[in-house]
Amino acid sequence: MSFKGSVISLSLQKNVVSGEDPMDRPSAVIYMRSERLGGRELGLAKIIGKPVIEYVLEAIPDEVEDLIIAVEGDGDLEAYSEVADKYFAQVLRSERFEEGARKLIEFAVENVQGDRVVVLPGDAPLLTRDFASFLLECSKKFKAVLPRSPSRRAVYLMAAYQTKPFREAFSADPRASMDDVVKRVGGAIYLSSMSLRIFDEKLGMFFRVSSTQDLKRAEKILKTRKLRKLTEL
Repeated sequence: MSFKGSVISLSLQKNVVSGEDPMDRPSAVIYMRSERLGGRELGLAKIIGKPVIEYVLEAIPDEVEDLIIAVEGDGDLEAYSEVADKYFAQVLRSERFEEGARKLIEFAVENVQGDRVVVLPGDAPLLTRDFASFLLECSKKFKAVLPRSPSRRAVYLMAAYQTKPFREAFSADPRASMDDVVKRVGGAIYLSSMSLRIFDEKLGMFFRVSSTQDLKRAEKILKTRKLRKLTEL
């Protein structure tokens, strides 16, 4: 299933969140690549005096109590302990990114306690809480909530899932690709990049930090956002 058009209607959001639903135990997993930037772990590189990953942690909805920071491969888990403690998060070592999305999502659904999980990249400081909350709310109704990038690729590591059906599908076919697992589970909804402009006209959720230039660009955008909010008061 896919959204068409340039916006997601408010009526759809109301339909997703209305009524009683037993799936009310959300979890979150933030994936962090093991790269380094400026002599420190990538997620701890600073933007306006704050670690990159902390901007992602701030985007996690308040109702999430089960939170995991998943650091790939040979990344320094101990380096993330301070920021993890601040947000009551658990730090775990995950599969390496080159293993593919299937391994990473399987790791997520196997390690969280919730009925639903939102998976986010730890190097995406322009993510907003409105966007993350929407992914989680949609997962009450859909088994997978999958944004599409501007190139129309499903972004599995910035999405939300119902844990039980995916846990069962991964177990049933250990060799299936993530694309095949999603087809097997069914009940997925794909969010076009055009529709996501309702959350951020410039689609900042797809921005990833990997260089000092990216840090400077993110700083400029975040300062502009802050100034805009102040002028709207």
